[in-house]
Amino acid sequence: MKLGEIHSREFAKEEYGGFEHTNIEGENLLIQGGNRTGKTLTFNAILYNLLGPQETIDLSTGRNNNVSLGFTDGVEFRRGKLGAQFRKDDLEKSEDEAQEELTNWLAEDLSTEVSSTDLIKNHFVHTHIERMPLSGLSEDHRLDHIRSAVDQDTQESIEETEEEISQLEERTAEIKSSLRRKKEDKHERENNLRSDENQLEKYQQIKSLAESGKLEDIIETIQSDEDLQETLSELSKKQDFLQRKQRSKRKDKRQWERYRESERNAIIAEAVNDFVCPACSGHVDTDLAESRLGRSRCPFCAVDSRGDDLEADIDEKISRSEEELGEIEEELEEITSELEEVTEEIANIREEQPELGDIDGRIERVIRNNEYDFSTILEETKKQLERYQSSINETEKEISERKTEIGELEDELESSQERLEEAKDEVVEMREESINAEINEFSEEWQEVFEEMAGEIGLEIQMTQDGDIEIPGSEGPRKYDRAGDLSDAEITFMNISFAVVYNRFVREAGATEWSTIVCDEPFSNLDSEGQESLLEFIQSCDEQFICTSSTEEMLEEFPKTGELTRQRIQASLGRYA
Repeated sequence: MKLGEIHSREFAKEEYGGFEHTNIEGENLLIQGGNRTGKTLTFNAILYNLLGPQETIDLSTGRNNNVSLGFTDGVEFRRGKLGAQFRKDDLEKSEDEAQEELTNWLAEDLSTEVSSTDLIKNHFVHTHIERMPLSGLSEDHRLDHIRSAVDQDTQESIEETEEEISQLEERTAEIKSSLRRKKEDKHERENNLRSDENQLEKYQQIKSLAESGKLEDIIETIQSDEDLQETLSELSKKQDFLQRKQRSKRKDKRQWERYRESERNAIIAEAVNDFVCPACSGHVDTDLAESRLGRSRCPFCAVDSRGDDLEADIDEKISRSEEELGEIEEELEEITSELEEVTEEIANIREEQPELGDIDGRIERVIRNNEYDFSTILEETKKQLERYQSSINETEKEISERKTEIGELEDELESSQERLEEAKDEVVEMREESINAEINEFSEEWQEVFEEMAGEIGLEIQMTQDGDIEIPGSEGPRKYDRAGDLSDAEITFMNISFAVVYNRFVREAGATEWSTIVCDEPFSNLDSEGQESLLEFIQSCDEQFICTSSTEEMLEEFPKTGELTRQRIQASLGRYA
């Protein structure tokens, strides 16, 4: 399937007078014109008609367009301000249905990585080196395009495994985040359990003292001596205050240790991951949060620049962490020293008053808070024993559940990581095999076409496993992607020969019947010998070539021609022997 007619009546710019040719009939066509006559616009008009305004090269088309193409199989398609229209035999479609019909008719997706649009666009060779097909493809995408053209099954297998890798990486990140939260929750519950056990022990001790009769003696001794009562009360209150202060400082210490030992983005990402969305109950994955921060975006909502202030704040805390930790350590030492003094004073009182031998700060607080009333203390003790025992039972159950959940997550993480490594190895193996099979098969035919097209300039083309294109040399390989390694002529021949070989493989694969190569000023980068070699190839090639050129002498080399001028452009329907 080739081009039979071109009707580019209006396109992109007001000064473009248009181009029309009604009897191309699938033969090679040269569109000739001087500077600023619309050669590249006509090249883009064909691309616009086939693929839409978003696929034109270095051009904003605007809305005042009217481009129609006719094809050798009888299909006609119009795109532009008059709307889209697809015609074939008795079938006629308009607007969205017309565009859908064109897409289905023109080509099919080779794979999830190579769409029908990508396939067709590889047949358009722009005059600028950096806009040519090979220049627009990354190394990985070059391999994707070649593999899917030669063997779609291999490419699909690679893409399916890569999709599995992506899902496994996402799942392992989710598991790690869940594990962190589960372990933190378990740690917090264990702390609560220890606190409840201490409280339970305190009330069990009070119950034991009550049953032995010692509690009444303690109450009587304290009540009989106001100075003792006041001293014990002050010491107990001070002890309680210092213990709470100690716990608070230890918490601060853990936080500042986190600032000292972790990376800034990891700290923010974990904090964001801890937030639960009130609408969907979801979390922002830590890897995603870190990725957003790496692009100066808000880690939570991804809005640009909102992460800057947050990063600056965390950086400031990280820089202060050593100083803050030093101050906290000093304060903890002071608190510990004061606690030891209080404990020693209470111990001295117990030595002086043997009947108070079982008292400590915790028991004194219970006695004082219940106003030294024995029956009230017994009632409070019974209630608290039930409360703390129930809380301990529930907490132990929850800790056991967390241990089970952590174990299951760790097993799943290990399994996912093992499969992830296996899948990565499988992709590497499939890529290596494709280099040795599909890529080499493509490269061999590419080499033949390149030599046939380039004549004496013909060199050996090598495609590496990483998707690099190289030409071996005495001083090491010359690389396509390394500026200055290859001449413009070599790059032009490489891209046109690539488009031809690519077309042959995708047609053989049944992905398209399109067999037209469209080149914008392909002769401008070539010397006279290079131009002659390319012309000989075009004239002997089964594929249709539509080329633009500013050289009038080229008109004699093409069976169909059209001339562009700066006035209203009319096609000269030429045929040369």
